[in-house]
Amino acid sequence: MRNRIMELIRVRASTDENVLFLTGDLGFSVVEPLQEALGERFINMGIAEANMLSASASLAACGFKPYVYSIAPFVTVRCLEQIRNDVAYQKRAVRIIGVGAGFSYGSLGPSHHSLEDATLMAALPGMMVFNPANVAELDRVFSLANDDPRPAYFRIARESGSKDAAPDFGLQDAVYQLRSGSDVTLVSSGVSVAECLVAAARLEEAGIGARVLSVPVIQPFPAAAFARLAGSAPIVTVFEGYRGNPLSLGVMETLLGGGMACRFLDLCAPHEFAQVVGNTEALRQRAGIDAQTIARKVESFVRWDQPARRLG
Repeated sequence: MRNRIMELIRVRASTDENVLFLTGDLGFSVVEPLQEALGERFINMGIAEANMLSASASLAACGFKPYVYSIAPFVTVRCLEQIRNDVAYQKRAVRIIGVGAGFSYGSLGPSHHSLEDATLMAALPGMMVFNPANVAELDRVFSLANDDPRPAYFRIARESGSKDAAPDFGLQDAVYQLRSGSDVTLVSSGVSVAECLVAAARLEEAGIGARVLSVPVIQPFPAAAFARLAGSAPIVTVFEGYRGNPLSLGVMETLLGGGMACRFLDLCAPHEFAQVVGNTEALRQRAGIDAQTIARKVESFVRWDQPARRLG
């Protein structure tokens, strides 16, 4: 998805001379085609992410359309004050691109893991948070953000994601079904969607029909659209981030607010820093959000529920 968002920015910049790209000395082997296309509109700010965000806010105030790019924790946690005060508070239409969501940078360790970024960005008033699962979703959310006056955070994984197509959704209805099933509904966003699709196939082999919903826009959460799709089967949220993330909260608030009588399970990363060195797959497995563990936990959750439903 990194290469795709570079191409999307290049295409937009070809028809809009106000588009700028700022990077914190990052992206080599990915950004060169964009650098060649944009010329002086490609700005390497060096390893100075806080300055980069403040500068992008000022550029947006002057009528430019800045895209700011770095590894997710470097462009969120490292410069949170600048994003809060200069971008969000001033309501500047800066597009922040954080690459390497979740455990994407696995073996580089906790300094490069990004499990709190979505929660931090969603907590800022007016900030849109996009968490595409694949290129098709990325294309759509990129288009949705183009003319919106609010700031936006793109939470991008290193992986390409699934190859599924995405419908023509808007900000208010950014939730859709990827797989049908009547026994349980898996609700996910970003990189975890692919894990849920594999888990759903495993569950089918065990005789459990798992529906999979993808939510590419997690702030503002598409509550009304989700409520229409929720159904009455048990619901499981899966997110590669800590508990309290905007996907889990959005689902829980919608269920509770609508008085929906369905059981709920939240699967996310443990609220701790990784204490071992491992690649992305190993860290997901250790955190319990890989496909095999998701399938095992969901099967136990659904099997526990079946006797109660029969007796009721």
